[in-house]
Amino acid sequence: MSLPRLIFLLYFISRLAFGAPPENFEALLDEAEIYLRQGQYYLALDDLQSAQKLALTQDQQAKANGILGLTHYQMRHYQQAETFLRQAIALDAGGAKDRARWTATLAELQSHRGQTEEARRLYVKALQLAGNDEKLAIRIRLGQVALLSSDKRLAELLRIRDSIITLNDTAERSRYLLNLGMQAQRLNTTGLKLAYESFEQARQDAGKQQPRITAESLDNLAQLYENEERYSEALRLNRQGIFAAKSIEAHDLLVNLEWRQGRLYRHQQHIPEALAAYQQAVGHIEAIRQDMPIEYHDGRSSYRETLEPLYLGLADLLLLQAGRQNGESKSALLRRARDTVELIKQSELEDYLGGRCAVQNSKSTLLETVESTTAVIYPIVLPDRLELLVSNGNDIRQYSEPVDAGTLQNLARHLADSLRNGKADAKVVAEQFYHWLISPIEVWLRQRRVQTLVMVPDGVLRLIPPAALFDGEHYLVEKYALGISPGLSLFEPSSLQQRGIKALLAGMSEPGSVVERLPSDFLNAISEVEGRSLDVNTRPTSRALPISLNKTSGDLIRATLPPELARQVKDPVFRQKLKQQLSLPGVAQEIDDLHKQIANNTLLMNESFTVAAFNHQAIQEPYSIIHIASHGVFGNTADTSFLMAYDDVINIDELEHLLKSDKFNKQPVELLTLSACQTAEGDDRAPLGFSGIALKAKVRSALGTLWPVSDEAASLLMVEFYKTLSQQGVSKAQALRQAQLFLLKQKKLENPFYWSPFILVGNWL
Repeated sequence: MSLPRLIFLLYFISRLAFGAPPENFEALLDEAEIYLRQGQYYLALDDLQSAQKLALTQDQQAKANGILGLTHYQMRHYQQAETFLRQAIALDAGGAKDRARWTATLAELQSHRGQTEEARRLYVKALQLAGNDEKLAIRIRLGQVALLSSDKRLAELLRIRDSIITLNDTAERSRYLLNLGMQAQRLNTTGLKLAYESFEQARQDAGKQQPRITAESLDNLAQLYENEERYSEALRLNRQGIFAAKSIEAHDLLVNLEWRQGRLYRHQQHIPEALAAYQQAVGHIEAIRQDMPIEYHDGRSSYRETLEPLYLGLADLLLLQAGRQNGESKSALLRRARDTVELIKQSELEDYLGGRCAVQNSKSTLLETVESTTAVIYPIVLPDRLELLVSNGNDIRQYSEPVDAGTLQNLARHLADSLRNGKADAKVVAEQFYHWLISPIEVWLRQRRVQTLVMVPDGVLRLIPPAALFDGEHYLVEKYALGISPGLSLFEPSSLQQRGIKALLAGMSEPGSVVERLPSDFLNAISEVEGRSLDVNTRPTSRALPISLNKTSGDLIRATLPPELARQVKDPVFRQKLKQQLSLPGVAQEIDDLHKQIANNTLLMNESFTVAAFNHQAIQEPYSIIHIASHGVFGNTADTSFLMAYDDVINIDELEHLLKSDKFNKQPVELLTLSACQTAEGDDRAPLGFSGIALKAKVRSALGTLWPVSDEAASLLMVEFYKTLSQQGVSKAQALRQAQLFLLKQKKLENPFYWSPFILVGNWL
């Protein structure tokens, strides 16, 4: 039995012996604090929410709110943390020490956000509340160091160190020394000596009584030695750290320790040992994935940013091993490498959609086993090279291209920008990507008689439509039908012909009261634009929004409008101008053409396309296709993504709730088409919106565009797509290919700007 579990058992036996049940308020708080120190945040939240219900006095309410604030802060849920901490402080109840703790944590939060002046004020208040409590004062002073100029931090840390070493409580002393050492480490060479001394003293003070502090101290010491390339010493300390962390099952610490172990072994060319250590590290991540704190900066998850190198490091080792093997052992290693990278994609989708359960799928099939004429291309971008894993049936092949990640990523963004803006150099850059992604596997594809390629792109490669890749004479779409998949599995593969086509057609060419219901940030950006920001001389009328999504702050979540903007929206002149900016003239023709072409359909257009009417109609009939021709916005999270109906917006969560009703659970929508959607420019998370809809709403496939195209191109392509799709034996990917070729053959629409952004995500059959 591990030490923490033994402590819990003895604790509750003692509590029960004195007649206090586990539901006792204080017992719940004590247990929550232990969970919090161990990084088991959701267990802490469970206890704290139970404690809140039992809180009878203001003192108890303040304490429960305060610890809830601490927990959310550790989880990087800053908004919730601030709310609970301010509530705890506002109650002005309980002991001064508790209030000092809540105030100091709020100060740290504001410091992290860059609210320096408020952080300083809060720290001063916290010190006043701490009074003569030396230990609490030290903790607050350690927080204040971050607010000092860099030239003053070392001197202050040395003064704090002098205060720490006078403490008699070795447990507290070791915790503060650990904090001090980490702050000294951030000062680089100037703080290096203090960092070494602090970590070493913390380790000695912790001893056998505090295995977690011991493990953390050794972890930090090993990092210092690794940074100085003293690998043998780093490895010795790291092994000791692993031993200490394993004694308390500290998965969060073991992630870093095992990862470093892998790096150190690899440096010594001990590849099997390195591989085992990397695998252990990934295993520890999966054990604590739910409790890992996640932050977002510029639309990027800290989970991916900090841990992607670990997953790629493991995949790299597996691929290197596979390169030395043959036969089934090679195939097994390649599949392990692919499965490892798949964990990155899964985690990013979880972050995008806001929860692990959103991407769990019990009814799935591996892509490569679905159809004998389909090949799956799985690119893996490593620091020093590009690896292509290509599979068809049970056969999986490995191809390597010597292009470093930085070069590939920069060129991918350049190509995405050139295609998105119809620039002349797009063909040249697209030819380079054809050379990297397709040329190495062309002979194998021909030998296997492959007709359809399914790409499983990652990162910046999601910004590039595969159809536009160019071999010098032909585009890739001229050779193959193409599909996109967010991952290796496919939800219940089946062809559309098995059910037949029954379509719900919804369109908005002229917006109604939805203009008053748009997110505030979105409206703010539009209100600053005079007319459409489009080059009407070079393009037909576009389905682009009158703003570039990357010019908003990214906060497209519906919120109460600021008073000035709310008044502006009520102004008839402004509202009419806004409606003109959001109009989609070509949608009326597109929907009318589809209404005539698809025999079995229901039509909702403009005034009839309300949110209520859409929801009502969608659950009336077993529609195989839902086609929405209206503005769709995909930001860097599901919360910043929505569709416009005539009277209101529909967010992904609302669409999910509708399409996961009992009717759709029995007969999922085969295809959701969004013919006027727009993704945030240059944000490689934004294309996850298509994947998000397909996965979260259990739609088998989604068809949309990576950038807004012309009305004419969209209308022509959609009509041709559905005409071809209605033919017996034609897959969705084949129908899209024929529609894109139809546009490509027209002189005025031959530029890939017009036809290449249409992508099919999910089931291509």
